[in-house]
Amino acid sequence: MTEQPKTKNEVATKKTTAVAAPTVDLALVAQDAGQGLAAVDMDSIQIPFLKILSSMSPQTKKQKKEYVNGAEEGMIFNTVTEQLIDGAEGIKVVPCYFEPVALEWTDRGTGSMAPIVHPVDTPLWNQTKKDSEGKARLPAGTYLERTHNHYCLLIDDEGLTSQVLISMKVSGLSKSRKWNSLVMAAKVKNGEEVINPPSWYFTYHLTTKPQQNDKGDWYGWDIKRAEPVSAKLYSEGKSFNQAVKKGDVEVNYEQESTGSEKTDTDNPF
Repeated sequence: MTEQPKTKNEVATKKTTAVAAPTVDLALVAQDAGQGLAAVDMDSIQIPFLKILSSMSPQTKKQKKEYVNGAEEGMIFNTVTEQLIDGAEGIKVVPCYFEPVALEWTDRGTGSMAPIVHPVDTPLWNQTKKDSEGKARLPAGTYLERTHNHYCLLIDDEGLTSQVLISMKVSGLSKSRKWNSLVMAAKVKNGEEVINPPSWYFTYHLTTKPQQNDKGDWYGWDIKRAEPVSAKLYSEGKSFNQAVKKGDVEVNYEQESTGSEKTDTDNPF
């Protein structure tokens, strides 16, 4: 009988009689926390993108090398850890910094996989013309794409956090504006004073929901404000905000284009 090839992320099961090694005392682990990473800085790591998988995403196609076992459209995908999250269950995040940019892309197979990053109000917009697909084409053949970047802390089921980037474009821009409106509309009382707290004061629950128009269907973000953060998380959110603001967080946009369609996150129509 021919053995079936294993898909990515599958682990072979073996029978073994070996005795499991004892676990390490966490008190000892705490003493050595962070060691071995002294030379690692933000230039040495990638901030993960959290993306909504579409029917076009290679992670959902068994014939593609990027296939991830169990991946389905509507799921949320971490581009670094390759973790899959049920879109209906969603994620809890703390938005720490918002950055609108204009990305200049080449068509697939015609140039660099990474875009050129421009200020969102770049005068290059005045040189663009809409093509048949609705892309803002420049005279050189590249195209501009308005993109909203939300730098967030992702909170897992154990309350642990990781830094992630949620990038919204095309139809996702309307969801991004709604999110910004929720942040700006938040109010808390400080004695008799009512204040608008910083974006990292509240957590937000993000799920995915089916969307459609007369040209097609896709999954988009659904965003709701949740509860205030703890004092520790507030401090962590503020630190992340300052790091992004100072330019200490590098974004590798090739994660958005390498081995994937550029329609992963948003409605292409």
